[in-house]
Amino acid sequence: MMGLFKTESEKSKHSDKNGSLLLEELITSSNGKYNPIRMFSSDQIIKATNNFDADRIIAKDRFTWYKGTIEERKVLIKKWEGDNVFFPSPDNAYRDIAVLSMMSSHKNVLKLVGCCLEFYKPVVVCEYAEKGPLTLQLEDKDGGVPLPWTARLTIAKEIANAVAYLHSAFPRVIINRDISPQNIFLDENGTAKLSSFCLSIPIPEGKSSVIDDKVVHGISTDPEYNGTGIVSEKFDVYSFGVTMLFLLGGEFGLVWLSAIIGQIGFPFAPAYAEEMADQFMYVIDSSIFNGESEVSCVQVEAFFELAMRCIRFWPGHDMLTMVDVAKELKGMENLSSTSTDSKHHQPLSELPKPLIDTKTVLGKGKGILYEN
Repeated sequence: MMGLFKTESEKSKHSDKNGSLLLEELITSSNGKYNPIRMFSSDQIIKATNNFDADRIIAKDRFTWYKGTIEERKVLIKKWEGDNVFFPSPDNAYRDIAVLSMMSSHKNVLKLVGCCLEFYKPVVVCEYAEKGPLTLQLEDKDGGVPLPWTARLTIAKEIANAVAYLHSAFPRVIINRDISPQNIFLDENGTAKLSSFCLSIPIPEGKSSVIDDKVVHGISTDPEYNGTGIVSEKFDVYSFGVTMLFLLGGEFGLVWLSAIIGQIGFPFAPAYAEEMADQFMYVIDSSIFNGESEVSCVQVEAFFELAMRCIRFWPGHDMLTMVDVAKELKGMENLSSTSTDSKHHQPLSELPKPLIDTKTVLGKGKGILYEN
C-alpha cells in the first residue's frame, strides 16, 4: 500500500519536476498555444484505482491501464512502470499528454480527461472505452464471437483518419511511431480510439524526415528505420499496414510477416513477393467471411492489397501517405460486387495449398513452406 503513504514532500517534488517538463513539452509541441489540462491529485488516482489494484487492470504492455471512477465518471488511467537502468524506456510521458491534448477533439482518439503529476511519472486519465483494447473476439452471452469483417474495415478506416489528421492538421507533421493493435481501444459503440502518442516526434518545418533512434524495435517498426534512425511519414504507414494484417489474420498475420522478413529479408525481393503475398490468403481469419456478402470478399482482397502497399511489399509502387490510405479505406466501403478484378491475387479457390499449417509457426519466427 505504498501509494497511500506518499509524503507531501514527495508529491511536491514530483509535481514540480513533472509540471516543469510538461509545460516545456506543451509549449514545444503546440507552438505555445495549448489548451488547459485538468490536474488530479494522487489521492484521487489512488482512490479511483483502489491503489492500483491488479483487479482493475484492463491492459498491460509498456504501461498499465486501469479502469476507475473519478467524480462518478468512468475513466481509464494510464500508468508508466518506470525505466530500467540498463534499458531506459523511449516513452515520453509529457509528449503523450501534450499530443493527446492536441488530438482529443478527434473522435477516433482516446480523449484526454486530465493527468496527475504527483507520481514519479505523470499518470494520464482518459475517457472510458467500454470494450477495452482491440481484440478480434467480441464478448457476448455465449462467450465470444469473431469480430465481423465490416467492423474490422471500419476500425481500420477510423484509425487511418486519426493518423492522417496527426500528419496534416498541425504546422509540423507529427509521426506517431506507436501504431499497433494494443494501442487501439473500442468504446461501447465499437468506435476505434488511438491511445498512445508517447513515441511521437515532429518533423521540422520544410523537412521530410528527422533522425531519432530511440524507438524500441518490433514487428510494427519500419525495417528501414533499423540502423538509420530516419523517421518520416512512411514509418506510420508501415506500422498501420502491420495493423491491417492483424485485422485480417490476428496474431498469425504478424507471425507471417515476421517469418517472411526473416526468410527473404527487407526490402522484399521482387522474385518472391507475389508468391508470398498469395500465401497470406491462408492466414486470413476465415470467420470474417461467415455471413458476409460477395462484396466483402472484394473488400478483403482490396484491403490486403493496400496493407501490402503500406509495408512496401511490392517494389516500384508509389509511396503512400496516410491521407492516401484513409481515402482508399473509405472507398472500400463503396466497392460493388461487380469489382471482382484483382491485380495481384488469384481467386481464393485457386491458391496453392499450404504444406505446413500456419499455426505451427506461431511464435517460431520461421519461414513457411508451400507446395505448388
